[in-house]
Amino acid sequence: MNVNQTNPICTFTTPRRTKSEFPIKVYAMLELADKIFEFAQAVTWLPHGRAFQIHDKVKFMNKVVPVFFNQTKIRSFNRQLYMWGFRR
Repeated sequence: MNVNQTNPICTFTTPRRTKSEFPIKVYAMLELADKIFEFAQAVTWLPHGRAFQIHDKVKFMNKVVPVFFNQTKIRSFNRQLYMWGFRR
């Protein structure tokens, strides 16, 4: 993960695309949410650390998701989560 030191939100990139890119990006997104207050208002790990919760869908889709993914709809993001075995 390459993160710009002055603005960590701007330049998240992965070295190359792989089939397992999605879960790696989800993990990176959740780790970054622990460090950026605006992200933490939208999504956080649950206390036990085995799941996460989206607190504000609008903020999540407008602020957090565009940094990591090309999706613009929560349904698309949820569909991708289900494809990777994530469950409610």
